[in-house]
Amino acid sequence: MLAYAAQQIARGSGAAGPLQHLGALNVLRSYVAGGLQQRESSRSFSTGNDHRHSSLYITDTDGKVLGHTPLLIGLVNYFERHLPYVGYYAPVGGSANPEKGTHPMDNQLRLIHDAFELKYDLKSMFCVSEDEAVREVAAGKRGDLVDRIYAAFQGYKEMHDMVIVHGTSVGSGRFDAEIASAIAAPAVIACQAKDQSLNDIARKVMMKKVMLDDYKVPILGVCLNKLPVFDSNIMITQLKRKFSEAGIPFLGAFPEDKLLRGVRLDELLPALNAEFMFGSKVQLDQEYSAVYVASQRLEELLELMANDGDTRPLVITSRDRLDIVLGLLASQVSVAGPNVAGILLTQAGFGNGRTYAHSIMSRMFEGLSKYYQGSLLPIMSTDLPLYEAVRRLDRVTGAVLPTSSRKIQHCKNLFDHCIDANQLVAGLEKEEALITSSKRVTPKMFAHSIKTKCLANQQHVVLPEGMEPRVIKAASEVTSRGLAKITLLGDPTAVAAEAKKLGADISECRIIDPKDYAGIDKYVAALLEARKGKNMTEEAARDAVANDVNMFGVMMVHAGDAQGMVSGSIHTTAATIRPAMQVLKTPNLVSSVFFMCLPDKVLVYGDCAVNVNPSSKDLASIAACSADTAAAFGIEPRVAMLSYSTLGSGAGPDVQKVTDAVKLVHESHPDLMVEG
Repeated sequence: MLAYAAQQIARGSGAAGPLQHLGALNVLRSYVAGGLQQRESSRSFSTGNDHRHSSLYITDTDGKVLGHTPLLIGLVNYFERHLPYVGYYAPVGGSANPEKGTHPMDNQLRLIHDAFELKYDLKSMFCVSEDEAVREVAAGKRGDLVDRIYAAFQGYKEMHDMVIVHGTSVGSGRFDAEIASAIAAPAVIACQAKDQSLNDIARKVMMKKVMLDDYKVPILGVCLNKLPVFDSNIMITQLKRKFSEAGIPFLGAFPEDKLLRGVRLDELLPALNAEFMFGSKVQLDQEYSAVYVASQRLEELLELMANDGDTRPLVITSRDRLDIVLGLLASQVSVAGPNVAGILLTQAGFGNGRTYAHSIMSRMFEGLSKYYQGSLLPIMSTDLPLYEAVRRLDRVTGAVLPTSSRKIQHCKNLFDHCIDANQLVAGLEKEEALITSSKRVTPKMFAHSIKTKCLANQQHVVLPEGMEPRVIKAASEVTSRGLAKITLLGDPTAVAAEAKKLGADISECRIIDPKDYAGIDKYVAALLEARKGKNMTEEAARDAVANDVNMFGVMMVHAGDAQGMVSGSIHTTAATIRPAMQVLKTPNLVSSVFFMCLPDKVLVYGDCAVNVNPSSKDLASIAACSADTAAAFGIEPRVAMLSYSTLGSGAGPDVQKVTDAVKLVHESHPDLMVEG
């Protein structure tokens, strides 16, 4: 009956319609001359009408969130070629406002969002800020945090065909695995190879594999970044062998790259609080190869540059050195002059606010732009003193910004050349096929589905054990989330005092003391009617309703004053279900189920607490009822009926009972998958 009640609640709550299939991914299948040559084939990345939108989780062996930009850009670019709606998501972002934040994850979110012109705003691309995530984990609320991440991700995922998920550095590597498991996303292991020995790389990847395996997260492969060029072939050959022995596909390796390592001029602007003044903005998307501090005379600077050959320097000087600016500008106009990347002007003197012929330079650049057909070297300015500007400049490292057109395109090219996308997609297709064929429901999916149904059709639930601390906390959480209306049974003063001790807000809960309830006569009369064939007296009925909280809760459900009752935390199973059996009744066998939330799936265990020795007919009824309950909660019913014998390998009365029960289920429910 408990299973039946749960089934009715689930069916009455409504559910969202099936997701529409938005597109198909054409897989690329061609290798030529040791490199990947990509071309369209007839193969499709699709799961038919029951398409589940896909996701891919990128997790770092060291728990770092930076350093894998080529992989992330390459993945988004690859899937965008074949799917109309590709997204990028970070369960844990940087700051609360990524549009203006300076956290590295803010920069990463802005990069992917702007480079690919993603449809939705930045705040929809992450769940919580890093600071908030750290506080939640430190407070022991990791489970609640994963619940929030799952719910937020599902909303984002439904708007996309494919979502690339960027792992987090918060907590241990196990937290990353826990998130990947919760959102049911297969993982790609990313590992930084720079300054790492072959054994170090292998050890880190194996450790990450163990963590992911513990949470039943499928591993689609491993990808290395910043692999030293000089011995890359040897390392790749040996690592492939090690990973193959461990059952991990090797997807490829990005080499250390000079272009990505280089610092572009526009990367200096935020680092030095500088602004662009004059010249060609196009040249800001260029790297410089050296830094010259111009404190000497102009002719000495030009001589130094001439001796350095092909060097393309950034020249730093103070604002009062107009001779340096004009001299370098003139030398650039000449085809024989040195190749200067740009000029950075710093504070002159003690920062007295003088503009040092700013208007003159402005008129000169305006005049040159009218008649000079070439690009003019960019001039930038900062209020920092020269020494401080040089000191900060020394700490600036190469990055890929939304304006880094050359670097972004280079990342795409590197991915196409270095990563075996065919192998990655084949693994992803395999996982999609397994998920689709099994219709696997993870615990987070299960809980989220129930919460969604509750929010869509809020019901009134009575909790008879109103003084139990766990019940009070649950009531507080349920009402705060808007999942249900709650009535607690107990002395209102005592329940409120207990809630205050627990720090639980039950202001939205109704509290009823059955002993003092004004409408108790209605329940007494209803109980007498339900038990009229059992010689129950009015005095006994009043005593049962007033002093048995489970009976009072059942009478609320019977009268329509509540849609459901949850009890049993401090009462026995018999004490919990006996009032329901006496009043609500059912023409069928009374049974129960347990929802067993395993790490990667949810199973339904039929009747582990009610019927001691069921007959074959009873077992058949229990199997059918359990299957209906599973289906009502979104779990595809496939029934295994158990005895001590496996598929008839043994014999005996108990084995025969199960065999007969299987036959009865086949006869009464021919479409139900059942074996035993």
